Order: sequence, then structure tokens, then C-alpha cells
Amino acid sequence: MNFFRKQSVAWILTILMILFAVGFGLAKARRTAQPDPPSSYSDGSDSWYVYDDADVLDSDTERALRERNRQLYERMDVVIACVTTNYGGDGLGSFALDYAETIGLGPNDFIVVLDISGENYWLIQGSGLTDLFSDDDCQAYAWDYMEGAFAQGDYGAALLNLTQALADWYAGHYLT
Repeated sequence: MNFFRKQSVAWILTILMILFAVGFGLAKARRTAQPDPPSSYSDGSDSWYVYDDADVLDSDTERALRERNRQLYERMDVVIACVTTNYGGDGLGSFALDYAETIGLGPNDFIVVLDISGENYWLIQGSGLTDLFSDDDCQAYAWDYMEGAFAQGDYGAALLNLTQALADWYAGHYLT
């Protein structure tokens, strides 16, 4: 067994074990559950980053949110993803980040997630906006424009109020 006592063999085995561990970790990371956003809706329209997974928005609200996103995208190449869910757990911010990644949001987009069963909401700005729109701004906007309607169970009004305020912010602060 002098073969395993050679320093070069030990280095090769060490490198192989490290590569195996990294590969195993990456494979396991890919299997973690991520939100599965719907691809189409019953009215035949595409989602335009509006995902009513909790089924709490009426069709007029969904259409208005989609239209707002279409206009933002045409004018500024940005969107405000709106998600309703029954997540009900801790870590809604992480859930929102995973969802944003899954649906392919860009660095200058926003995502707002309403957790209906958890009675919570979360607004996150894209990485390209952090110098202009801080985490504190996210909290303040969510509170100022959504809290009243959200607390009353009017989730559509909460989203419409917030997305209008964010669209106004884009118009005043974002270079087109």
C-alpha cells in the first residue's frame, strides 16, 4: 500500500473529493423547491408578471395590473411583479427573492408578494435600484400605499395603490 502514501496521490485524492463535494452540493441546490409561477390564465392572456396564486384578485384588477406593467415595460423597460400566495411561513423575503429569480425579473424591476394566509406582504427592489430606492423606502411605500387596504382584505386595491405609487416613482426618478 505504498501507493497511497505518496504525496502526489494524496493531493489528487483530495482534489477529487473536493470536486465531488462541490458537484454534490450544486446538484442538491438545483433540487430545492422554488415557486412555480403559472404560465397562462383562464382568460387566455399572458401573465405580464401578475400571479394570483392565492386567487384573491378579480379579473379587472389583474387586467389593470397587467396593463400597468405593459406600459412600464414599453416606456422604461421595467415591470412590477405582483404575486399573491398562501405561503404562510417565515422567510417571505427569501420567498420573494426566489420568485423574482424564477420569473426572470431584471435589476431595475420590483416584486411585491402578498401572503394571504400569513397576513403579510413584502416589496423588494431590483439590485439596480438600491442606490435610488432603499430597503427603508420599500418598507415605507408598502406601509403607506398598501397597509390600509391589505388590512381590510382588499388585496386588489392594495396592489393597485402600490403599483401606481411605484409607477409614479419610476416616472420621476428613473431615466428612460
